[in-house]
Amino acid sequence: MRLFNRRNRDDGVVGENDVHKATRTALVRRLDLFLMTYVCVSYCMKYIDQQAHSNAYVSGMKEELHFKGNEYNWVGTFFSIGYTIGTIPSQFLTARFRPSVIVPIFEISWSVLIAINAAAKNVKLIFAMRFLIGLFESIAYPGFVSVLASWYTPAELAKRVAFLQASSAAGSMFSGYLQAAIYRGLNGKHGLSGWRWLFIIDMLISLPIACSGFWLIPDTPKTSRAIWLKPHHLEEAEERMKEIGRAPKGKLTLAKVIAVFKEYPAWIIMFCYPPCIVAGQAISYFNLYLKSNPSGHKFSVYQVNLIPTGGQALQIFATIGSAALSDYFGARLAMIWVVAGIGMLGHILLSIWDIGFNGQFAGYMLIYCAVGSGALLLTWFSELCSADAEVRTLVIGLANGIGYAWISGFPFIMYPASQAPHYKYGYQMGAGFYAIAITGCTIIAILVRRYGLPYQNVPKSLVETRSESSIEEGHEVEGEKIDTDGDVAFDRLSAHQTR
Repeated sequence: MRLFNRRNRDDGVVGENDVHKATRTALVRRLDLFLMTYVCVSYCMKYIDQQAHSNAYVSGMKEELHFKGNEYNWVGTFFSIGYTIGTIPSQFLTARFRPSVIVPIFEISWSVLIAINAAAKNVKLIFAMRFLIGLFESIAYPGFVSVLASWYTPAELAKRVAFLQASSAAGSMFSGYLQAAIYRGLNGKHGLSGWRWLFIIDMLISLPIACSGFWLIPDTPKTSRAIWLKPHHLEEAEERMKEIGRAPKGKLTLAKVIAVFKEYPAWIIMFCYPPCIVAGQAISYFNLYLKSNPSGHKFSVYQVNLIPTGGQALQIFATIGSAALSDYFGARLAMIWVVAGIGMLGHILLSIWDIGFNGQFAGYMLIYCAVGSGALLLTWFSELCSADAEVRTLVIGLANGIGYAWISGFPFIMYPASQAPHYKYGYQMGAGFYAIAITGCTIIAILVRRYGLPYQNVPKSLVETRSESSIEEGHEVEGEKIDTDGDVAFDRLSAHQTR
């Protein structure tokens, strides 16, 4: 009888574990279906909008608006200036208000601004719109990464951020197909050039996606009001975040902002992430390379828009593949070394230059493969800074914003239009930037291994302190019993500190 009862109890435990595992699996699938679908489609559309200027430039905008000298570089620079200025304020807004409200509002704004480009009579309007679009788009990437980090565990996050990053390549790729199709089918219709139709159609696609964000962004497990998540999903999500020691959203205070700069990660991140982003910008000039008839190869406008989509497809595969391997082996730093090293090799090939069309083409393709290194870096940084949600958001926002600040200036030095397509210093600097990124990440890993995870003692607001005290004592907070598993959660997070 005793053996019989024991077997029943064991079966009951096993059954309980199976149900618990099934519940978690169902939650992740639901997040992938709704949240990931939205952020990927939205980010894809962001890059369709962003890439539109490049595709428009090689599809008649240059000649129609009489671009001169380095004015094409200024198009990207005005976007980067707006993006840099908007980065920190937008992250304050994300921390202060619900992402499900503030992000769609910004997205609707940049969608409308895109369409205004179709009315441009000169480059000045393009410059103004690019500045404003950058200002509003600054909320997207760090905001999306912050939301994903509030729901996914370290074993899941890199793949999701990689899908988000890959969406940018999908957007650039689709923009090429879209411009090629529009140039063939709509060029001259109703008196409008094909490149003008591209901006109008971009807006028509963007607006409904932007509006869907009001319903599809779930905010955080503690504050979510998403209709596609049930109460038991939210409870499960909160438990998952507690287990890995990832802090819930609290109050953004001046003390937290100051605390960001009192520890080493922010300073090193600001000097190893931006170089990685700037180095990857070489692919933005691939269509100009094709338009220059390299090594006697002549390509039509249709082909100039279409050929880069092959590189963007390769970028998607490499980004997702490297992230999946990083998650599977728990090897964040090692994968950063590999991917950034591939990008460095691509820049070295282009630095040599006199290697024929095939060698040059291969150099560009290798850089396409390395663009996903940015996703690996931000995933790792978000895990290292997971002890405080607001600090995590600020650090990611700073890294991304300073990256765009670098982009606003370095293209004039690296890729002046007068030197296209063979840039005297650009490719050498790109190889050096990847080396800087590898070095910076290695230094962070050494410091984490020696001193442990950073930001463990960030000043808390009064509300957070009371909530934390209740959790430690096992008291009820807002009607819910909280388990006292803080030490276990920290231990589990520490297991990832050298990934």
